[in-house]
Amino acid sequence: MICSLKAAVSSYITNKELLHLILSFSETKKTFPFGQLTHLHYTAFGGEEKEIIHLSAAVELLALSFDILDDLEDLDNYEEPWMKINPSLSLNAATAMYTISLQMLHELSSVHKWKIISTFQRFALQAMEGQHADLQNEIATEEECISMIEKKSGSLIALASVTGAMLAAGEELTCVEHYSYQIGLAAQIENDYRDLFHEHKNDLSAQKKSLPLLFLKRGFNEHAKELTDFISSSETFIEHYGSIDAFKSKLLQSGVVHYLNVMKQIAIQKASTLIAELPLPQNQIELLKSQL
Repeated sequence: MICSLKAAVSSYITNKELLHLILSFSETKKTFPFGQLTHLHYTAFGGEEKEIIHLSAAVELLALSFDILDDLEDLDNYEEPWMKINPSLSLNAATAMYTISLQMLHELSSVHKWKIISTFQRFALQAMEGQHADLQNEIATEEECISMIEKKSGSLIALASVTGAMLAAGEELTCVEHYSYQIGLAAQIENDYRDLFHEHKNDLSAQKKSLPLLFLKRGFNEHAKELTDFISSSETFIEHYGSIDAFKSKLLQSGVVHYLNVMKQIAIQKASTLIAELPLPQNQIELLKSQL
């Protein structure tokens, strides 16, 4: 997949500096989860052509462009190479990558090409709407937060999954879209918890309206109230609690760890139920469950 991605970028970009920049960003990828989702769904729905490699590379390129834009907009993840250079250059490179991903779709020979392009753009726009809501940081309830996550993260999962199935089957299956939102929600809940301990993430200091913060602000016990006061301060968790283990212990006592785990498991169970309803042989359904 990485070879197909690099070949596409090299065929469209003539400016050597921009080309080098985009390729250097691409080389940071060690795994290709979105492209793999596309390939997985293509195979599950009976696809057998090599063109899936081209589509998977386009999906992965779009996902990487969104990662870059997300970091630039959130002003975090400073260890990434696109955060270590002039942000204008990174922004332009990400925009070029997004545009190339769309151009790659126009090269598909499939009779379903125009359906795929339309679906690709619809989910990309949904993800942008979710990102806008996240950046506004005006979410007031956990329900609003879940809706935002389903749009922001779930739409990219749906984009990858639905287009892969569509290339094989020629139709947009709503059940694939619906379980993709649940998978995106589960993944984001995991990320939100992990990011609490990430020194390069800005969520705590910016008081980002994530599920953990919204839960803690409800103040179910003294530990939750103490954590809310800490988050409102300018201290790091090391400065306030002395160690990461002490911070984790306080989170556990507040109930937020249990809450996030329950919410994640509910999303996974919903996804599993929807996958079981797919019009596929049982072995393909089990394969999808095990991979997702």
